[in-house]
Amino acid sequence: MGWLGIQIAEVGEEAADRLATTFGYTAGTGAQVVDVLPGGPAEQARLQRGDVIVALDAQPIWDVRQLQRRIRLEPADQRVTLTVLRGTARVRIPVTIAAMPLSARAQLAAERFGMIVREVSQRTTVREGPQVIVAFVDPDSPAARAGVKPLDVILQVNDHTVHDLEEFAGALTGDRLSLVLERSDSAPVSVTIDRSR
Repeated sequence: MGWLGIQIAEVGEEAADRLATTFGYTAGTGAQVVDVLPGGPAEQARLQRGDVIVALDAQPIWDVRQLQRRIRLEPADQRVTLTVLRGTARVRIPVTIAAMPLSARAQLAAERFGMIVREVSQRTTVREGPQVIVAFVDPDSPAARAGVKPLDVILQVNDHTVHDLEEFAGALTGDRLSLVLERSDSAPVSVTIDRSR
């Protein structure tokens, strides 16, 4: 699964109009770079926050999902050329796709169930050191329906103890998750998230 090491967002309506005025409507709506992750391919290629990616090789990019799909389908070490709108310039940037790290895969997998997870170092009543917490739960998601709450500490996934995002990613299988969660106001609780419901 390919990876660029960027966080991206849809281009807002106002920015899209401004870009269309400068570059024309055929440029593609694009995906805006919100952050460039340290050590990733995008940083090495010198992508910048605020860049709007409007093409990958010769194919126009119209939205975030399209760019994500294209990058994930690329094999590691594949060299591609991004067309980026930067200020008033159209810039072509060659970049070598990397394999998606396990921590990024964990984030991607958690999002499929409607939650965002983070790795933190803190002490809880059960243990200290690195652990995975739920940072956000989409209110209309399988995770919310199963009773997962923000700030839950994930102790186990599918009967595997997890301390970090790599262990979290390694324990994920299929469309069901059995979690043991620690909450500050209660004893550990068990929940099952089912994406098929």
